[in-house]
Amino acid sequence: MATRTASPPASASRSAARTVGGIPPWASLGVLFGVTSALSILAFGPIGVSGTYPRAIGSVARAIAPGWAANEGYLVKMGSVVTPESLLVVGLLLGGFLARRLGHQPRPVAAEVVHAVERTPGRRYLTAFLGGFLILFGARLAGGCTSGHIISGITQLAASSFIFAAAVFGAGILTAKLIRPRA
Repeated sequence: MATRTASPPASASRSAARTVGGIPPWASLGVLFGVTSALSILAFGPIGVSGTYPRAIGSVARAIAPGWAANEGYLVKMGSVVTPESLLVVGLLLGGFLARRLGHQPRPVAAEVVHAVERTPGRRYLTAFLGGFLILFGARLAGGCTSGHIISGITQLAASSFIFAAAVFGAGILTAKLIRPRA
């Protein structure tokens, strides 16, 4: 009589496949991200992405109307567009594009769920752009964006950044529950 060995449930084998040495990838990637952030702050100082946009506008303004741009205190204060933050923005855009193209993942459905009122892709892109613009405007009004406040701030152990991060995640969870209460 042959003996049968019980095989682990499929969910257990999938879970085990997602760990390296018992450590889930998100944890090891989180440590890598934290170390990279700390090294970046040591090399370049605190980073964020929202300052890149006024710097880009300043560069265009200096090319088109140099006299006006030279008299705009905010554009002068923001300085040149050639900064580590600008490279971070380019890397974020390029990385997102490449991940979507090379990742072989099914198309996400979140846009159709969140923007269910807009029936065309053009309307979805327009509302996404307007939402992004409002976030950018708020970030500049606040003196920085989430990457500056959360990533650089928490890496520097700033209490205000921990409070801001808790508020951002709390608001995100609440918004998700309001949009999709059964999820």
